[in-house]
Amino acid sequence: MSNDRFPAFSVLLSVYKDEEPAFLDQALESIEDQTVKPNQIVAVVDGPIGSELDAVLKEHQNQNTDIYTIVRSPKNQGLGLALRMGTEYCKYDWIARMDSDDVSVPNRFELQLKAVVNNPQLAIVGGQIDEFTGEVNHITGKRLVPTGQEDIYQFVKWRSPFNHPSVMLNKKAILDVGNYQANGKLEDYFLWSKVIIEKYPVLNLSEVLVHMRVDTGMYGRRGEWANLKQIFKLRRMLYKGKLVSRREELTGDFVMVANVIVPAKLRELIYKKVLHK
Repeated sequence: MSNDRFPAFSVLLSVYKDEEPAFLDQALESIEDQTVKPNQIVAVVDGPIGSELDAVLKEHQNQNTDIYTIVRSPKNQGLGLALRMGTEYCKYDWIARMDSDDVSVPNRFELQLKAVVNNPQLAIVGGQIDEFTGEVNHITGKRLVPTGQEDIYQFVKWRSPFNHPSVMLNKKAILDVGNYQANGKLEDYFLWSKVIIEKYPVLNLSEVLVHMRVDTGMYGRRGEWANLKQIFKLRRMLYKGKLVSRREELTGDFVMVANVIVPAKLRELIYKKVLHK
C-alpha cells in the first residue's frame, strides 16, 4: 500500500552482540514486508557485534539502500541510551519501535497509522502482543493492555500500560518529556509515565501488532534485585507527578519487592495466568 495516505515514519531498533542473527533477519523482514512500508529504518548497533550479525544488517541495508540508517555506538550503553541515540537519527515525526528478535504482523504499521490519521495529537499508539517460543505460530502467552485513555491512565499506576515492541511514538512529544533515559530495564515504563504525567493523548489498539519472542530466562530477569532501585525511583516519580497517592506508591513498592522475592517459576505462572490476561 502506498504511503501517500499516511504520515512518513521511521522504525527504531537496537542490536547488540548477544542477538541471534536468524532472529534479527526475521525481525527485519517483518518490517520490510509491511502493507505500509517505513520511510526509514534506524538500527542502533549498541557496541561491537559479531560478523554474522553485522552481515545480516549489511545485507538488509544493501537490499534497501534508501531507507536504512545504521548508527554505531563504540561501546554497549544499554537499551535506554541506545534508543535515546537512535531517536535523534529518526528523520520523521512518527517512530515505530521494534525489537531485534520479534516479528511484526504484516499490517501493523497500517493499523497504527490509521489511528494517527484519526487523531494526530496522539503521543503513543500501542497494541497487543502475543508471546511465542521457537516458531512464530507456537504461541505460549499474551500480554493484553487497556485500549482507552482513561484505562491506560489508571493502569500506569501499577504496571506498564504499553507493550514496548508494539508502540508508535510521536517524536516531538517524546523529546518534550526528555526522551529515553538510562533507567535499567524500565526505560520504557519511565517514558510512558512521563508522557502520561504531561497528559498527552495515548491509545492502545485492540489488535495483536507484534509476536514477541520469549525465552526461559525472561521471567527470571524480571526478578533481579538490581531492578529495585529503578522501581522505587519510578514509583516516586508517579507520586510526584500526581498519578498515584502516597498509599498507592507504598502499596506498589510492596508489590514490586514481592515480585522480586518470589521464585522465578511462580513469577512466570503469575504473569502467564493472571497479569497477561
